[in-house]
Amino acid sequence: MTKEKLQEILQNPVIDEVIEALKVSSFNVPKWADLKKEYDPLEHTIWDENIYPPKLDTNNQQDDFKRTALALQKLAVSRIAQAMFSTPTERIYNYDKDSEVLKKAVDILEQVYRVNNYIDSTNIERGKQVNAACEAVTVWKVYDKQNLVEGEQVDLKLTHTVYSAINGYEIYANQDDNQELLVVSIGYKDADDVEFLDVYINLDTPEFRRYVKLDEWEIAEGFPVKLEVFPVVHIWIPEPVWGGEAGTNLVEQLEEMESYQGLYIKRNALPTFTIDYGDIPGGTVSGDEESSNDSRRIIKLGKGGSMSDVTWEGADAAITSRYNRIRNAFFEQVQMPDISFANMINSNTSAENKELLFSDAKAKARDLGGEWEKMFFQELEIVKKFIGIIFGREADLEQITIRSQIRPYSIKSKKETAEYVALAGQSMSLNTKVSTLGEVDDINQEVETIEQEQSAQANQGF
Repeated sequence: MTKEKLQEILQNPVIDEVIEALKVSSFNVPKWADLKKEYDPLEHTIWDENIYPPKLDTNNQQDDFKRTALALQKLAVSRIAQAMFSTPTERIYNYDKDSEVLKKAVDILEQVYRVNNYIDSTNIERGKQVNAACEAVTVWKVYDKQNLVEGEQVDLKLTHTVYSAINGYEIYANQDDNQELLVVSIGYKDADDVEFLDVYINLDTPEFRRYVKLDEWEIAEGFPVKLEVFPVVHIWIPEPVWGGEAGTNLVEQLEEMESYQGLYIKRNALPTFTIDYGDIPGGTVSGDEESSNDSRRIIKLGKGGSMSDVTWEGADAAITSRYNRIRNAFFEQVQMPDISFANMINSNTSAENKELLFSDAKAKARDLGGEWEKMFFQELEIVKKFIGIIFGREADLEQITIRSQIRPYSIKSKKETAEYVALAGQSMSLNTKVSTLGEVDDINQEVETIEQEQSAQANQGF
């Protein structure tokens, strides 16, 4: 969408046509209505009685089919988000390190962004939302509230809200020809089922409009509102992290196997015996059998006078092998090791080899991380502008550039990490060593402290 086209849309006096034109997107994002059927285990096809008809119990005529749904898609969503963001994203600041003014500006930005806006927790949550629903937008805003940041008292506070289809929002994002966000529309309903459309417009002067559908669509009272900063960042991926329909196909096979096995186990795994009473002169043997829901089952035969245990064993090895192959195929497809408690406890793999298990997960995190790091750059530019306005530091913050780097989760022990850093010697800068150890939040301050201590120790040697 071009700026000219957007201006033409916004000037249209027919509001219904404006809404229709704004409810389009530049991005081919999968529809959440389709994804939810894969993501929510209670909507999987194993519950569809047209595909899997009821298996009636002969005694009570109730459905005896042991329908078993597996939440592996949810598991993949959570694990990949955790792999990406359990270790907080590192922000690398580039500015004149000799400037106390710029250093103070960086400290303020970190306090507002990381501490006051708990961005590390937000990243995990919006990581889950993007991994599942394939799209999310974050809207930043200020509101009136006195707060103290790095010793400076201000009257405004910066906050943010994340919107995703997984939470019931409709997102329509459009770029211009330069791949810059031009307009973002967020649709939702309130508790009274009234429909709204919030529209953030990135023209020469940013603008916020709210439309509401009462009897018909109209612009809400008090809108449009002019903005000093366009406050929205957008991120999307082309398919959910479980691999879409291909991943769901594997999960449905596992569910089918588990469900049928549950049925077979109930019907066949009870202790079962054959009893041969032989010929009983002048007498008869009752043909009555115990019902299938008893704790055992007796089969009465004639002639032979023998008894043997014929409890069903099943092809357990073959079933287990096939189940494990399909389960492994799913986790290989999503590039995430199956690190369940049972698997990790039963594994004798060393910590170093367990780290190798995560190599594919790290590659996945880095692959997805490219879009996230681009989003973080855009987000921090917005945060810089807001902080510049709140604290009167626009000129200072313009001199600071920030690069964000996702650090995939590692299971190395602190001892192993320390040994790795120690062996690096002169091949690794002090800044990188401190960052790799991950023991402090303020890397620059820690480096400065170490250098001062080393300098003091060197002077004592004279």
